[in-house]
Amino acid sequence: MSTSAMTSDWTRVGTVPPAALVDARLQLHHAAQIAVSVAISYLAARPDDSHTALSWIAPLRALATEPIPATRPLRIALRVEDLTLQVIDEPGVATRSFALPGHTVADAHAWLGEVLAQAALDPARLTARKHYTIPSHPVMSGAAFSPGAAELRELANYWSNAAGLLAALAYATDGSGPALTWPHHFDVATLIQLPGAGGRTIGVGQSPGDDSYAEPYWYVGPYPYPPITALPPLAGSGHWHTKGWVGAALPASDYVSASDQRSQVTAFIDSAVSASRQLLGA
Repeated sequence: MSTSAMTSDWTRVGTVPPAALVDARLQLHHAAQIAVSVAISYLAARPDDSHTALSWIAPLRALATEPIPATRPLRIALRVEDLTLQVIDEPGVATRSFALPGHTVADAHAWLGEVLAQAALDPARLTARKHYTIPSHPVMSGAAFSPGAAELRELANYWSNAAGLLAALAYATDGSGPALTWPHHFDVATLIQLPGAGGRTIGVGQSPGDDSYAEPYWYVGPYPYPPITALPPLAGSGHWHTKGWVGAALPASDYVSASDQRSQVTAFIDSAVSASRQLLGA
């Protein structure tokens, strides 16, 4: 089904120029690792790393871990728009919170230790060690979090838009997995498994920015990577990215001025998924 035939909430973005979100994005990325530390410490590891992935909780506008087994199962979440850690109970209610601005990663881990002890979990198991690296920022060396409020609100809108659109796409598309935020690259994405042999997939997602683009961008990635000699045209001002990875890309700066941002993004996704299927012979 075409994404244009689906509905999802959309909040207009662009109040903060996309290129001005880098510092807030980096601080948010490091803040998310605090929640992920709990998942890594208390959930059984899976080969695909999905135990580390975060889900968008729309009513809370937060990224949350899977439920952590305890006397009373809990989830650790990060409310994006104000960089606040939350403890979420089984009904999905935030029962405790810790605002990160003005505090350090060490402060947050000390608070988590108290939360885990009260949940009858051994706080000594909590580790900040990761099996991957993320871009550096002074907060990883002890600086206090100090993101801009407007920038955080803007990033929350990007996440909300992407999570809603991707959830609708996954629901309507055979072979799609859930829309998850992956803590390594920090993209929110769904993966479409194509039928037949060969492990062919199409990843559809939004990155808040990385080494490829220093601003939020949508991507659609066919795998295995197709030859770059005859890539089909794309709608919605999208283009083919071929440096380091092969996929369709739509940076935020290419759609924030559109009168209907959602329509442009969905036109891009529709054309890029169709092109990817064609390139993969599906």
